[in-house]
Amino acid sequence: MIRAFSALCAVAVAALATPAMAQQSADEEDIVVVGERLQEMVRNFVGEVAVAPGSEQQLARWDGRICPLVAGLPARQMQYVADRIAQRAHQVDIETEGPGCRANILIFVTPDASRLATGIVDEFRTLVGYYSTTGESTLGRGELEAFSTSGAPVRWWHVNQTVSGDGQELSGDVGGTQVIRNGMPPSRLRRATRQDFLRVLIIVDARQAQGIQFQALADYLAMVSLAQLDADGETTDTPTVLNLFADRDAGRAMPPGMTQWDEAYLEGLYTARRTAPRAIWQQRDISRTMVEQLDPGAPPPH
Repeated sequence: MIRAFSALCAVAVAALATPAMAQQSADEEDIVVVGERLQEMVRNFVGEVAVAPGSEQQLARWDGRICPLVAGLPARQMQYVADRIAQRAHQVDIETEGPGCRANILIFVTPDASRLATGIVDEFRTLVGYYSTTGESTLGRGELEAFSTSGAPVRWWHVNQTVSGDGQELSGDVGGTQVIRNGMPPSRLRRATRQDFLRVLIIVDARQAQGIQFQALADYLAMVSLAQLDADGETTDTPTVLNLFADRDAGRAMPPGMTQWDEAYLEGLYTARRTAPRAIWQQRDISRTMVEQLDPGAPPPH
């Protein structure tokens, strides 16, 4: 009798346990599906916004100190934008220069953005890297023309500098060839050079910026100051401050500032391999960091 009762208990326990185990298995499958979906969304987002000069195929970022200069706003608002950029930069361990520094992030707010952009490109070509001075790289003259003629509320232009893997400026020989002094030799997994931001030019159309919450605008400007982003990237399905103006125009709720996705992207960019042989490697680094930041419990990306 005791044996029969024990056997019956064992069967009952097994019967009760089976649904729980099945439920646990289903939950695990749901987690995997959600994790894979997040990875896909992150990869798509990074693929849409990350952009690198075709001549270099490396993503650039700031390495030295930044010095934001804002013009065209009341003094308090100009200071607020500069402080907001500095705050966001500090989050990724980029420091700011002190008062009186030489500006390397130039932000102009104007009611005639197209006229200003055209004037700068025509009259200050060295500023925008038009002549491709040795060691400088941009997205090219075609994209510079797009910057000049853009009708977007905010337009931006980055000038990068090719430096050695450890951040030293490259010297040139008499033929203009760049020479690396005392740098790490390149390999299949590593280049001898990397891309650092040299300066960033941003123009805000004051008329199109009307009605935008100022904190959100400041974070938008911080985002495009700290990362070289594709102005034509499709981000509609992603929670990002980059949708600020599109959401406004579509009557959707506007982001109040940088989102977790934006912060995770910047964290990924500023921890990605600097001397990766191709930008796609850096994009994978960014995607991996973003997934870890957005869902610490998600399985690692493939």
